[in-house]
Order: sequence, then C-alpha cells, then structure tokens
Amino acid sequence: MENSIIKNICNSCSCNETEAQEYLDDEIRNLRELRDLNDLRYEDMEQACADLGLENDYVPYFINVLSA
Repeated sequence: MENSIIKNICNSCSCNETEAQEYLDDEIRNLRELRDLNDLRYEDMEQACADLGLENDYVPYFINVLSA
C-alpha cells in the first residue's frame, strides 16, 4: 500500500518519489509526536492526508502505522 501512497503523493505534490517519501515520513513523525503527547485526534490523520494531497481513504494507513 505504501507504494500507491507514494505515487499519489508524487501526483498531487508534483514531486519525485524521494521527496514524497520524505513528506510521508514527516507526517508520520508529526502524528507519532501527537500520539506520544496523548493529543492525537482522528482529524489529525485527516489533516495529514490533506497535507499530502491524499483522500481520507488513507486514514486507515496512518492508523495502522501508528499502532505498529
């Protein structure tokens, strides 16, 4: 699933795969920080999708990454 996310980020942000991976890693890092502060909300994952130009269909991806 991560490959499709990277491709979608590339398309929405007009960037290459390396940059897309960095953007995704930054969003995941931010969400983990919020989780560690007990301040993570569902809306934060929706915002991460919006920041990356993704549909909210990718929220479950972030939930899975954060629960691992």
